[in-house]
Amino acid sequence: MAEIVGAREEDVKEKDSRFQSLVEMEMVLSVASNADALKIFYAAKEGIKSSTQAIKELDLTQKKYYTHLKNLIEVGLIEKAEDTYQQTTLGKICYKLTEALNCALSQKERLDLVDRISKTKNISLEETEEIMHAILRDANIVPGEHLEDFFGPVRMADTWDKVMDNTIEFMEKAEKEIEFATQYVDAKVIDPILEAAKRGIKMRFIVSQKENYSMALQMFKGFLSNPRILKTLFDFLRSNNVQIRYIEVPYSLIVVDRKYAMVEVATPYTKTFSLAFFFTNSKVSEKLVTEFDLLWEKGSDLEKKLKTV
Repeated sequence: MAEIVGAREEDVKEKDSRFQSLVEMEMVLSVASNADALKIFYAAKEGIKSSTQAIKELDLTQKKYYTHLKNLIEVGLIEKAEDTYQQTTLGKICYKLTEALNCALSQKERLDLVDRISKTKNISLEETEEIMHAILRDANIVPGEHLEDFFGPVRMADTWDKVMDNTIEFMEKAEKEIEFATQYVDAKVIDPILEAAKRGIKMRFIVSQKENYSMALQMFKGFLSNPRILKTLFDFLRSNNVQIRYIEVPYSLIVVDRKYAMVEVATPYTKTFSLAFFFTNSKVSEKLVTEFDLLWEKGSDLEKKLKTV
């Protein structure tokens, strides 16, 4: 019986402690929710040695300054030490939290993307977590984690130039095969593709949209006027290691040696480029090869499609 009573007393104490913590949290948040108070709180990070100067620099009245300073001291965010107002240990922790919140608010679109990815059903939980970690780490919303220890390097590209740079880097690493499905045609990848063909790399390409075919043909016509690469181009087109098919591609992807992979995240409504992720991960690569194979089976040979262009 005494043990039961003792356990109940411990539960009451724990609840009281939680309640007290919530009350203190409410007080801190209430004080810190004021913009003028935040100005003082941020200034205290470097230390406030002269209140007169701080009032002027922060563009506050004396009344507002001293009222908010007093409140910040009372809730334990700021203390006076050696004639300088500075953040307490609690204040430093809260400062980091406010910085994280501020960063999160500035990256709201990326966080919305995390929410959408977490609801996607056609990728595994491991892949979902990998992409989410990459988004958050790149946005500096959470401390950097050593994802390489678990998943291999993960990079996020938020501009097309970055996508091209990383794609070319992957192509240059190719030793056996490349699978490449793309919604776009970019002249930057032509040289790396031709170089890969010289090395005997087996390549399968899926190109999307009739307009891109027309663009590709224009680039090939341009190559015909350059004697230096004319033979390389003909060898490329005649190579048994190169296959090209046409079908509408929902998003661009590339897999190199079933080890290096890129997948694009397209804008939901316009289907235009938004972000891309680059992985050094065999599991992700195999998953994307499976997606590529499904598109490949439904695609039309390039030779047949060119007759309609």
